[in-house]
Amino acid sequence: MNNLKTLIALIVLGGSVVLLGASIFTVRETEQALVLELGKWKKTVTEPGLHLKTPFLENVVYFDKRILLLDTPELIVITEDQKRIIVDAFTEFRVEDPLKVYQAVRNVSGAESRLSIIINSNLRKVFGQREFKDALSGERRTLRKAISDSVRDEADALGIKVVDVRIKRTDLPAENSKPIFDSMIAERQQVAREIRARGEEQAIRIKSKADRDRTVLLAEAERDAQKLRGEGDATAAKIFADAYNQDPEFYAFYRSMRAYNVAFKKNNTTMILSPDSDFFKYFRDMNGKEKSKK
Repeated sequence: MNNLKTLIALIVLGGSVVLLGASIFTVRETEQALVLELGKWKKTVTEPGLHLKTPFLENVVYFDKRILLLDTPELIVITEDQKRIIVDAFTEFRVEDPLKVYQAVRNVSGAESRLSIIINSNLRKVFGQREFKDALSGERRTLRKAISDSVRDEADALGIKVVDVRIKRTDLPAENSKPIFDSMIAERQQVAREIRARGEEQAIRIKSKADRDRTVLLAEAERDAQKLRGEGDATAAKIFADAYNQDPEFYAFYRSMRAYNVAFKKNNTTMILSPDSDFFKYFRDMNGKEKSKK
């Protein structure tokens, strides 16, 4: 009899433990939960801690409420000018409304699959509205905003909040890289040739102007020099004339001395002149007078 009572007590105790365990569920700080009664939504729990539910009739579905990262595979898109490029992007998102997510895709894995489709579709749409050079020009902020804005409405309908869409890399497919790079190099070389040609033309124009200005300056300088020399010669002639008028004998003596200085300046000077020449008259007499012949 005692054994039977003990057995019944153990059964009741075990049932109570099972019943209690089936009636309690825990929500962590990083989670939010849906309580479903026979598959139908009953309530959403966002507060962390221990919570009660009806055992065996209600079950709990958990959703992470942190910002999650979705790294989508590389995607080949076609730009507005029909160029193919590779886009590698990732998305930051959060489960905003777990009930909508459950009703639409059941869980976070389903949300990631649906969100990948939405992101790839909008990547194709946004890059399809850009030309090739704009897609590779590094305007990441503009592209990110355009993609995020286009994704956000569709994601909101699923109960997902898209925080940001970031582009890790935009590149060319291997088979397209070389011809496109060759074309870009050829275009840059053409631009360089045009710039050099304009530079050479401008250099020739500047050099021609400089040569013309130099010629004009030299001509004007020579003209001014000739004018100054002429004025100097005239002044010198006037001075000599005035000196001659004041003392003709001294002037004649001075002119002879200067002639001697020039003539006998070098040691190897050879002169063939008659001794009676006027050139030597001051050698014969200090006053330059000829001696009377006897």
